[in-house]
Amino acid sequence: MAVITISREFGSGGEAIAGRVAEELGFLLVNKKTIIDGLAAYGIKEPDLVGTEKIAPKRKSDGFKQYTEALHNFLYNLAIKENLVIIGRGGNILFQDFIVSFHVKIVAPKKVKLKRIMKAHHLKREGALKLLEEQDKNKEEYLKKVFQHEINNIYKYDLIINTANITFEDASQIILAAFQLHKERTGSGKTKRQTAGKAKTVEVSNPAFMHASEKEFARMLDFYQIKWEYEPKTFPLEWDSEGNIIEAFTPDFYLPDQNTYIELTTQRQKLVWKKNKKVRRLKELYPDINIKIMYNKDYRSLLDKFGLETGDGQIEKQ
Repeated sequence: MAVITISREFGSGGEAIAGRVAEELGFLLVNKKTIIDGLAAYGIKEPDLVGTEKIAPKRKSDGFKQYTEALHNFLYNLAIKENLVIIGRGGNILFQDFIVSFHVKIVAPKKVKLKRIMKAHHLKREGALKLLEEQDKNKEEYLKKVFQHEINNIYKYDLIINTANITFEDASQIILAAFQLHKERTGSGKTKRQTAGKAKTVEVSNPAFMHASEKEFARMLDFYQIKWEYEPKTFPLEWDSEGNIIEAFTPDFYLPDQNTYIELTTQRQKLVWKKNKKVRRLKELYPDINIKIMYNKDYRSLLDKFGLETGDGQIEKQ
């Protein structure tokens, strides 16, 4: 999961640049229409910013609070399923604490923006100036009333690009290069795997998951910045008379910060007795090991919460 947010001044070329970035990376482009349509499915409309009463700092009306919560949930759930390029709408604020997000702002001098607005909207300078002022005011009001944030806080961004003397294509290439460096610096999805009888640990950037449920679970962990390792250790459970291992158990995930192993079992409840037996045996032999089983009902509850589905609709992980 990765998120690039692109804030922009009206007339700076932000929309065109965001479109190029999304196309180059194969990310889903999320704009105002995407959000309005997505929230409309849940009966949520964007609050009217014009003519609304002045809202005191750090306090929201019920309408703005409901909208903000719905926006938060919609974008977070979308980000779990897709890599995103989000244009405006406070995306940089919503995702400001997520290490896998990268925040860009596109700006340009007023005279450059006016020239572009005049050309794009077939307006004279007076009309273009009025449109620019209206758009700037709307953005300012949106951030103040929805997020209680100031529009010109430059420290909310990882990269700011002035398009006065940079083409939109060049700007998109700068973002792509900076995002690649950001990915390399932060890193994600690295796992460790250790097999029974071997002390050597091998790092794997893209583990070959045995089941789609494991891949979706890993994406959720990544999204919430929970460190994980995929099948890092195998625990011997039974030995023959000569000391050879005849049965072992490899939990699906290890969460190092929680010091807990997670085993996904998405079989029907009546079919999981073998796995329960192995876990009981593991606890007998390794009482200091923390392990939890996530059953079918728990996993399906997560799928429903985050709007995820398995490929064929049937979840039968062995």
